[in-house]
Amino acid sequence: MAGIFGIYSKKNKDCVNELFLGTFYLQHRAQQYCGMAVYRSGRFYDSTHKGKIRDIFESGNMKNLTGSFGIATVNTSRQPVSIYSKNTGFLMAFDGNLANLASLKKTLLTNGNTFAGYTNPKYVPDEEIITKIIASEGNIPDGIEKLTKLMKGDYAILILAKNGIYAARGWGRKPFILGVNDDYYAVSSESCSFLNLNIDIVRDVKPGEIVLINNKGITGVKQLKLAPVKYGTFEWIYTASPASIIDGVSVEQARNNMGMLLAKRYPIKADIVGEVPNSGMGHAIGYAIGSKLPHKRVFIRYDYADRSYTQKNKKERRKEADLKLLPISANVKGKKVIIADDSIVRGTQFKENLVKKLKKAGAKEIHAIIACPPLMDKCNYGKTTKKMKDCIARTMPINKIHKYLGLDSVNYAKREDLSNAIGKPLSELCLECW
Repeated sequence: MAGIFGIYSKKNKDCVNELFLGTFYLQHRAQQYCGMAVYRSGRFYDSTHKGKIRDIFESGNMKNLTGSFGIATVNTSRQPVSIYSKNTGFLMAFDGNLANLASLKKTLLTNGNTFAGYTNPKYVPDEEIITKIIASEGNIPDGIEKLTKLMKGDYAILILAKNGIYAARGWGRKPFILGVNDDYYAVSSESCSFLNLNIDIVRDVKPGEIVLINNKGITGVKQLKLAPVKYGTFEWIYTASPASIIDGVSVEQARNNMGMLLAKRYPIKADIVGEVPNSGMGHAIGYAIGSKLPHKRVFIRYDYADRSYTQKNKKERRKEADLKLLPISANVKGKKVIIADDSIVRGTQFKENLVKKLKKAGAKEIHAIIACPPLMDKCNYGKTTKKMKDCIARTMPINKIHKYLGLDSVNYAKREDLSNAIGKPLSELCLECW
C-alpha cells in the first residue's frame, strides 16, 4: 500500500511545502517509508527515508529540496526510485502490486537486464521491475503501455520527468484524482490531500488513462483499453480517509450507507451502537441512524498509536491493536452492545483484544456488524490479506465464527450491500477476496 502525490506550480514557484503537506494527508495509507523528489533548473533532487513523513521532513530533510514541480510518497518500500537509460530518465512513485513479479523478473533476466541485491536474489521490489520496463521504450507513455500489457495486478503511478509529471492509472483498484487552484495543478491518491491546500477536484484519472501535468495544464496523452475495469471496493469500506471522494463517491457517505443497510438487514435488539475506531465509525453512525439506537463510543483510539492494519507482521499488528484501544466502561456496563468494524480477517483483534476488554468493562452482550462479506481469499491487489490461510472464514463455518471469537453474533454485509452502499454495480467492483 502507498499514498502518492504530485504538484506542479503554474507560476514556477517553489512547491516543496505544498508537496509535503499533500503527502502528509496520505499518511494513513502507509507508514514504513517516505520520500520526495523535485525538478529544478534541469536537475532532479530527491530524498527518501524510513519513517513517517512529518517526523522526517519537518526535522530538516526538506531544506535542500526546492523545485517548481515534484512527486512524493508514503510507502511500504523506499520510493521514489530513479532510473536512467538510453531512452529516458525519471523518478517514479508507485501504489500497487505485481502479482506476476517472479515471471517478469525471469523474463527481464533472460533479456539481459540486471538487478541489485545478489545476496538476496529472490527479493526484487515491484518498483525495480516497473521502472526497467517503462524505461525500455522510447517514451514514458509507451513504456507504461508496455508495462500494462505484461503485468498482472494493478497500479497508480507517478513519474517525475523533465517535461512534467506523468500520472497513470491501471484497471481502477487504486484511486487517483486530479485537482487545481490558482497556483497549482495536483494529483493524489485521495482528495483529502486537497482540502487544506484549497485545491479543487477536477476529476478522477480514468482507468487506463495516462495524463501529463506541466505548464500547459492537465493533458490526457494516452487512453489504454483495459478490461475489466474494477474499482477498489475496500477503499470505501476501510482504506481511504472518510474525508475523501473516490470516483465521485464520498467515502464517509458510503460507510454511512452501509451501516443503514446493515441496520435494515440485521435489526439486533441492543442498547447502544459503537465501533472499532476509527475504521468502524462511519458504519456505526449509519447503523445508529437506521436502527434509531443511540450511538456511543465503546472504545477510544489513543491518538499516539499507529494503524494496526499497516504494521509489517502479525506480532506488530497484535501489539498495535492492543495498545491503541481504550474501553469506556461507563458506556458499556450492563449494556447490550453492537460494535461495527470494516472487516474480520484473522479474527485476532476480536478474540484476543476487543471482546475481552468489553466483557471486562461489563458488557452484557456483544454483537458485531461487519461492513463487508466474509473474507475467503488472499488479495492479489494488496488490500486485505496476503495468505488465504489467514482468513478465518476459510478455517471454520461462518455460523461458528461468533462462538470462536466470544461474540453473541457476527453479522456480515452481503455483496449486494457493497453495491448499494457505494452506488456502483457489482460488475464494476473488485470482489475477488469475498
